[in-house]
Amino acid sequence: MSNGHGWVYRVLRFITKDEVKTPLAFIFKVVGWLVAALIVIIYAPISEEVKVGLVKFVFFCFLALAAVVLAFAWWRPKHLVYGETGHRAEHKIEYGTETHISTRAELDLLPNVPDPNQKRIGNR
Repeated sequence: MSNGHGWVYRVLRFITKDEVKTPLAFIFKVVGWLVAALIVIIYAPISEEVKVGLVKFVFFCFLALAAVVLAFAWWRPKHLVYGETGHRAEHKIEYGTETHISTRAELDLLPNVPDPNQKRIGNR
């Protein structure tokens, strides 16, 4: 990094700093990238025709992303914030990753101990 390209490393690290774990987090990250692209396009030393074409393309990407998010939020709102971890936890038994499934008899053998953090009502 001593050859003068350290700033590239810092910019790339800033862009990719947080790992995207849910579709909503991905959408927020893409919107930031699209805004940055618009700023770069506006101040880039290119012809006006190319700028207009690129700005139209970026706005089309905004609209397409908004349509996808709207469809996602309308039909499956849970999946906007539903990442891999939640999916695996919900389907643990189906995927066979649950190490042991307790039977009713095993649960009945467990000691019945009151929760010390539970609030008591009255004299009980």
